[in-house]
Amino acid sequence: MAKKKVINLPRGYLSYSQVALWLSDKERYKEIYFNNRDDLKMSSQATDYGKMVATSLETEKETGDLLTDTAISLLTKYDIADKEIRATLKTKDGDIVLMGRPDTMDSKTFAFREYKTGRIPWTQKKAQDHLQIKFYMLLIHLKHIIILKEAYLDWIETQNTSEGIKPTGHIESFKITLTMRDLIHTMALVSSVAKEIEVEWAMYVPPKEIPF
Repeated sequence: MAKKKVINLPRGYLSYSQVALWLSDKERYKEIYFNNRDDLKMSSQATDYGKMVATSLETEKETGDLLTDTAISLLTKYDIADKEIRATLKTKDGDIVLMGRPDTMDSKTFAFREYKTGRIPWTQKKAQDHLQIKFYMLLIHLKHIIILKEAYLDWIETQNTSEGIKPTGHIESFKITLTMRDLIHTMALVSSVAKEIEVEWAMYVPPKEIPF
């Protein structure tokens, strides 16, 4: 029996963040995932705040900041929080393992929502075009054999204050319509990115260590 072909990737799987980084900055992707330069992953006061909110939602523990905890309490939540999903996308070039963690998902319908924080406003078009939503649609389809018709993106607006980043009190939800075209387009995009990464990874030569 012929051995099943699997697309060879640095971490063995593709996540949304990997796909997005490859599309935006291939050289930075290589530094992080080929050379294991985790120190190059983006870190800022804004991203740290977003991680704090995500951790609170996942653990269901308050952050200790009254404004943030109030904003989090107003978000619509389902019964599964930040649970890892893995599924396999079969392509003519080989299988691709995909991984993602929707912020909140319904265990019966597989409906999901993504939460975002930040000062830059989200718009309906920006939310509708957001690749992360399409990636999770594909992941859930592969895992549960279902085609979702919609998803939601919830934005907690923040501002910089003398006490650090705080919510403004404005929360906006965007309903995103999902179609078969979105599913097919995302399949094609993910397949293309995986193949490109595999080619570059096969030619990769680790940097020489400088002797002391």
